[in-house]
Amino acid sequence: MYVIVAFDISDERVRGRLRRFLRSLGLSMVNRSVYAGVGGQSVVEKIRERVDEIIGERDSVFIILVQEQEYMRAVLCTRVDCKRVEDVFFEIF
Repeated sequence: MYVIVAFDISDERVRGRLRRFLRSLGLSMVNRSVYAGVGGQSVVEKIRERVDEIIGERDSVFIILVQEQEYMRAVLCTRVDCKRVEDVFFEIF
C-alpha cells in the first residue's frame, strides 16, 4: 500500500513542520506539496492525528491510501512527455 499526501498550506513554517513530519515517516516529496511512500492505515492515522496539531484553520491536507498496482498505473506528465509512474524512478521506499 502507498500513502499519498497533498496539502495546501499558506504559512511556510507550518508547511515545513508538515514536510519534516512526513519525511520522518519515510514519505518522499513527489511535488512541492505532494508526498508519497509505502505505508498502511496506521501511517494514515499517524498523519491524521499530527495534522490536527500542525495545520491552521484555512489549511487543508488530503490523505489517500492506494494499492501498489494503482499507484504504479498513475501517470506523470511533464512538458516533455507523460509516463506511467512504474516507468519513472522515484525514491519511494
